[in-house]
Amino acid sequence: MSFFNRLFYKSRKFYDDDFDWDNYTSSSYARQLDKIGKDHQMIANIDELSFDELKGTVTTGHPPLHENALAIFELIGQLRPKTVHEVGCGGGDHLGNGLTLFPDIIFSGGDRSETQLALLRQRHPQLIKRVILQDLTMPFSNKWPQVELVYSQAVLMHIHTAVSHFVAFANMINQSTKYVVLMENYQCHNFVEEAKALFAGGHTNWPKMNIYRFFGSHGARIILLSQEDLNYQTLSSDAQIRDGLKTSKRRLKRGQEDFDRASFGKSVEN
Repeated sequence: MSFFNRLFYKSRKFYDDDFDWDNYTSSSYARQLDKIGKDHQMIANIDELSFDELKGTVTTGHPPLHENALAIFELIGQLRPKTVHEVGCGGGDHLGNGLTLFPDIIFSGGDRSETQLALLRQRHPQLIKRVILQDLTMPFSNKWPQVELVYSQAVLMHIHTAVSHFVAFANMINQSTKYVVLMENYQCHNFVEEAKALFAGGHTNWPKMNIYRFFGSHGARIILLSQEDLNYQTLSSDAQIRDGLKTSKRRLKRGQEDFDRASFGKSVEN
């Protein structure tokens, strides 16, 4: 980020999203792909990816996939859902690599941007029929696919307008029949506290919610919501998922202000 852009960013109101989504593909996304692509493989071939059933880890080529993507795939490999949906799928590299690694799993994706989906069609034509235009900050749509596992990779962390990210978070939960996987910057929102509040407030259709912490083999950490009891470390607070991370006071303050704007459902007393 340039010096001018940093000044502009710091002057923005805390309730603005991080990006202008209408111009995101041309203004930011391409640069992010180039930056990540300098040290990591973006699109892997079938002979470069494998999942070790005994260890629960993913073997990748050189350069490797990003550690965040590896953690997501390792958790998917361990949970073995029949269907997986990525929200904010962007150019589709995660979906493409997931389909290469797990051809027996039905992958789908959604994004709010037509330009992002156009880029996906260029980079991964095999995914054209697997993706939909999906704005998670809209009320839930019964036309969205119901799947066993829904995941995000650096999506909710950028949503800050009003209570939009709560709507998006609840939609992810309600779109899933078993698991929700969050790979985010965990200082941008109070994700653990929010998941508990959404569940307690009746904003989800889940009868039960467990919250776990998962570490990928390369150190990336994940928040896992599950309707099932699983043998992972229970996550009870945001402090746990943030443990060991370099503190950003600005992000923590912004995330707390986002949380304080919300009003969760309560029962009427008779």
